[in-house]
Amino acid sequence: MSTNSKKKKETEGGGTQLWMVTFSDLATLLLTFFVLLLSMASMDDKTLKSMFTNFTSACGILNYKEYGEVYKPKEVLIEGLYSKLADNLIIKRADDPVEIPSETEETFIAEIGSQVVFENIKNGFKIVFGHQLMFESGSAEIKDDMKDILQKIAKFMLATAYQIYIDGHTDNIPINTKDFPSNEDLSLKRAYNIMEHLVNGEGISPYAIALAGYGEHLPIETNDIASERAKNRRVEIIFKNKKYF
Repeated sequence: MSTNSKKKKETEGGGTQLWMVTFSDLATLLLTFFVLLLSMASMDDKTLKSMFTNFTSACGILNYKEYGEVYKPKEVLIEGLYSKLADNLIIKRADDPVEIPSETEETFIAEIGSQVVFENIKNGFKIVFGHQLMFESGSAEIKDDMKDILQKIAKFMLATAYQIYIDGHTDNIPINTKDFPSNEDLSLKRAYNIMEHLVNGEGISPYAIALAGYGEHLPIETNDIASERAKNRRVEIIFKNKKYF
């Protein structure tokens, strides 16, 4: 049989060329990739956040030794901590509408001093505690009933990767006692005691926490009236994303 006849029979035998199979697979993958790009381009931020939130919620909190916790949007993490603290405290958000109080000024001042505020900030968030909630007037000793609250915050710290700042603040009324010669001393000691409790009592790494006592020097209101001074007497626990440092 001639060589030409053999070639003709091989050709007539049919079958797909191997390079065409590879090319077909590549074309299908490219088409899938561009369809995916097009579908994601048509989503807004809320849709994407919802998609990833649903995924991580369905999977639960998956921890890996090397890589830490599966990513969750900041809003989901804050909402989880907010809900846990709301079981024991009356909490408001910084952007909630301000209600005009109908109580006496003394009652209103007491409410401010016992208030907890969640506030979004750039690259993180913070929890602002009214001074009466954490401490007795003129004291830096943490109230016993607040230690359960700090325990919940500590669990959040252990499960996330924020850099923590604890800042103490006072009003402009001078203090001059044996333990606290100035407002700066009082505000710093309050911040220090919270840090010490989180480190020694709850197992938080001391390298994850920084603290400061600003005294009267960073007010959020003027100090002209009693209710404004009450807002300035506070402790802030600030959570900042580590990637910005």
